[in-house]
Amino acid sequence: LAESIRMIIANLNYIFATSSNEKKCRKILVTSSIKSEGKTIISANLAKLLAANGKKVLLIGADLRNPQLHKLISKSKSLKGLSDMIYNSAIDEYKKYLLNLESIDIMLSGTIPPNPTELLASNRFDDFMKSIDNEYDYIVIDSAPCLLVSDTFEIANKVDLSLYVVRANHAETTLIDFIN
Repeated sequence: LAESIRMIIANLNYIFATSSNEKKCRKILVTSSIKSEGKTIISANLAKLLAANGKKVLLIGADLRNPQLHKLISKSKSLKGLSDMIYNSAIDEYKKYLLNLESIDIMLSGTIPPNPTELLASNRFDDFMKSIDNEYDYIVIDSAPCLLVSDTFEIANKVDLSLYVVRANHAETTLIDFIN
């Protein structure tokens, strides 16, 4: 797994190096078609290896309907996070919603809201993404699966790159048409 993530990072470095955009912060969205394809594992390990390379990294749990990041890092699902910050308009206080593990800042999904798509489409979420642009080298966003809900589409236009995870022997091959 670690070597596969290193290959992803090498490819990301190539893509970003050939990009005409010289931004300081790179935002990477990790998604898939359906649940259980490995989005959270890929997101967390990508963030971990980027941080190990001396980069300042923020990992955001943006699957507001079925969050899994808290399980991976052995934290309580009840911790406040992204949804709470957006709902409370606490953008300027975003640091109080962060955890720091292994040199990675992590913002969990937070309380499961009744309106996840609206929160992610809000001006407050836009303002948050803009406000942290100069704070990090990389922002890795663990998002919801695209086939099931539209939440991820609200984030997609705010990132530099999307990683689309497909799990072998799990996802139906007919989903390739959806990806295209």
